[in-house]
Amino acid sequence: MADAVGIIEATGFQTHLEYLADDVKKALDYDSSCSRVPFLLSPGSIFSPNVPSLAFVGFYEGPYWEVMEMQARLVAQRWGECAEVASLDISQTQEVREAIKRRQPNVPQFWMADYVGLVDEFSRLSGVKRNDTLFEDSQKGPVFPARYASTSPETSGEKDEAVSIISEIASLLEASEHKARFVAAATFRALQGHWTLQRKIDSKLSASMSGGTFSGTADFHPRIPTTSTYDAEYLYIEEGTFTMDNGFTFPATRRYVYRYDEAADVITTWFAEDDGFTTGALFNTWDFYAPQELEEPNAMEKGWLAKGHHWCSPDTYKSACEFRFRGAGLDRFGITYEVQGPKKDYSHESWYSR
Repeated sequence: MADAVGIIEATGFQTHLEYLADDVKKALDYDSSCSRVPFLLSPGSIFSPNVPSLAFVGFYEGPYWEVMEMQARLVAQRWGECAEVASLDISQTQEVREAIKRRQPNVPQFWMADYVGLVDEFSRLSGVKRNDTLFEDSQKGPVFPARYASTSPETSGEKDEAVSIISEIASLLEASEHKARFVAAATFRALQGHWTLQRKIDSKLSASMSGGTFSGTADFHPRIPTTSTYDAEYLYIEEGTFTMDNGFTFPATRRYVYRYDEAADVITTWFAEDDGFTTGALFNTWDFYAPQELEEPNAMEKGWLAKGHHWCSPDTYKSACEFRFRGAGLDRFGITYEVQGPKKDYSHESWYSR
């Protein structure tokens, strides 16, 4: 671009180094033209071989707490002369600075972006062993601060708290892999928007209710939850044409309110009042489970499943749902109700697609 008059680096960071004396800046190889790497520091952006009494913690783009904690441990270690210290070679930082100044395209958005690598390297240098006890092997599970807690006798309280956090996260991972934890959240997010709806109603009591088919559309409209108990909410509106088995057709519409409770990881369905907007009585609750829990030959070909049971005197509603994802998006889903009561005995199968 030959006609550019300026470049705005919207990084969210500003460099303020006025608190350092000029001679210190010079010793740190200060370059005011490179705000991303103003000083040449050792790997990890902690030390300078030219100013051994100065150390930096969190002095890099996009700092994370565990990296900063490990940096602080290395500072204490070096100044306490108690173990191996990190290399003081600044050549790597110098190469990064030159690449940034030349605007080379291979410079990443965050040049110290290897969070896992940084934490593991710093833990090795500081003599802190990662806690892998609740994970299958040393390469499993996420990296988080509690796995790198100190094991010294002086920090027994910290160790107990760390073990509790590790246990909680390991349980969440187990639940997400084998017990459909967070599937409700993914499903609720993916429901939003416009769907094509096809429904089939089969009645076993033809005298009291005729079966038929419904063709139309359904929309999940997000809105602010109408009660603080829930974290997200949709107003559901379906519109279309119902064709009875005898050939008679008429327009049909219905409304529900769908709610998501993050703490319980549960989706519930509620009736809408006559005004079409106000939330009425509870209609159904979805209990999610994995397809492998079905004792069927082709169970693994199904999507994520959910079931529900609702007593609406004097009738019983049993629901079975299937949600077929394509990546993070919901490609297609179905809801089937089996309704039984003194005057009702019918199935109600709906499929939604985009």
